[in-house]
Amino acid sequence: MTRYMSISTRIITVVTLVFVLLLGIVNYSHYMSVRQFTKKSEIQKSRLTLDSIAPIVSINLYLDMIDPMHDYLMKIVQQNPMILKLEVHDMAGKKYFGYTSPRIHARKLEPLFQSTILHDKMSGNAIGRIDMLYSNEKYEELLDYYGRFTIFLMAIAMILLALLLFWLRSYLSPLKRLVDELKAYDPKKQNFPKEKVENRDEIAVIQNAMVDMFEKIENYTTKLFELNLKLETKVKERTETLEQTNRLLRQEIIERTRTEEALKYANKMLEKLSTKDALTDLYNRRMFEQTLKNYWKMSRREGMPISLLICDIDYFKRINDTYGHQAGDRCLKELADILTGCIKRPMDMVARYGGEEFIYILPDTPLEGALKIAHEIQETLEKRNSNPDTEITFTLSIGVACMIPDEDEKRMDLLRAADLALYEAKKKGRNRIEVHPL
Repeated sequence: MTRYMSISTRIITVVTLVFVLLLGIVNYSHYMSVRQFTKKSEIQKSRLTLDSIAPIVSINLYLDMIDPMHDYLMKIVQQNPMILKLEVHDMAGKKYFGYTSPRIHARKLEPLFQSTILHDKMSGNAIGRIDMLYSNEKYEELLDYYGRFTIFLMAIAMILLALLLFWLRSYLSPLKRLVDELKAYDPKKQNFPKEKVENRDEIAVIQNAMVDMFEKIENYTTKLFELNLKLETKVKERTETLEQTNRLLRQEIIERTRTEEALKYANKMLEKLSTKDALTDLYNRRMFEQTLKNYWKMSRREGMPISLLICDIDYFKRINDTYGHQAGDRCLKELADILTGCIKRPMDMVARYGGEEFIYILPDTPLEGALKIAHEIQETLEKRNSNPDTEITFTLSIGVACMIPDEDEKRMDLLRAADLALYEAKKKGRNRIEVHPL
C-alpha cells in the first residue's frame, strides 16, 4: 500500500516550520533590544562611577594632594574591574594619575569612553579632567553567547525554510501541471490528457473528479451543439428584428437630442434676458437688487464698507429729440463700455438701473475708493468727448454714497442717499460728482 501524507498533516508541518522561523526572528529582535538595554545600563553605571569619584579627585587636585589621590584611585580601579583605563590631567594636559588594565586589549570587549571636567568648588573654575574607559566583561560574554545562540537559531530557521520551500515546490508541481492542463483544455477539441489514478491523496482525488467532470462535459457537448444550431437560427431572426427596432430608436434619440439642444439654447437665452439688459449687455435692475442684497449680507458679516454710484446722462432727452432714438441708444452703449472699463475687481458690478441711469455696487470699498472710480469715469468720458471723431458729446452726473451695513432695512437708505447725491449733482449744474453723507 502506498503511504501518503494528507494536506492537513502538511499544513500542520508548514505551520510548525513557520513558527520556528518566527521564533528565530523574535529571538533575534529580543537579542538586539537586550543588547541596547545593556549598553544603556553600562553607560549609566560608568557615568555614575565617574561622577562619584570626581568630587574627591577635584579636592585632592586642588589641594595638590597627589599621593592620597593616587591611593584613592588605585583602590577604585581594584574594586571596579570594569574600569579598563583611568587618567587624571590638569587643564594644561599634565597627567597626575594613569591606570591601564591588562584586559584592555581583549577581543570581546567594547569599552565605553567617559570624561568629566573637574571644577574648583570655591571659584567654580575648571582645574582638570578625568578620562575613563569602562567595560563589563561578564555582560559582554553573556551577550556574545546570546548572540551566537540567536545566530544558530536563525540559521536553523533559514535551513528549515529552504527545505520547506523545496518540499512545497515538489509537492505542488503535480497540482501546477494539472492547472496548466486545465487552462489548455478546449471542450471542442476534448484534449484533456489526464486519466484516473489509484492514489488517495488530495491531488489524485481532484484529478479523478476532473476526469469524471470532463467526461460529462464531452457528453453534453454534442447535445449542446445541436441546440446551438437551433438557437442560432432563432437569434438571427431576433437580431434582424432588434436591428430594425434599434434604427427606429436611434432616429428617435437624434430627434430628442435636437429638441433638448433647442430647449437648452432657449433656457440660456431666457436666463440672459432675466439678468442682462438687452441694449447695453449690462446687468439689469433685477440682477442689481439681488446682488446688492447678497453683498449687503456679506459686508455686514465682515464689517466692510459698501459704496454705490448712480450715474445719469445729462439732458439725454435732448439727444433723443435732436439725433433720434437710435443715436441715443448708441450713446448708452458707449457709456456702458466706459463704465465696464472702469471696473477693477471681479466683485465690482455695474448695471443699467433704468433709462439713462446706471449704478455701481462696490463692496469692500470706502468713500475715497468710490470717489476715485467716479473721477476716473468723468475723465474717461471727457477724453471720449474731446475726440474729434465723436459725433455726439454728453456729460454725466454722479451721486456717491457709502455705508458700513448695520441692519437689512438700511440697505434702502444707502440707495436713497446715492439718489439724493445724484439729485444734488443735477441741482448744482450737472456734469459733477456729489456725495450724500450718512
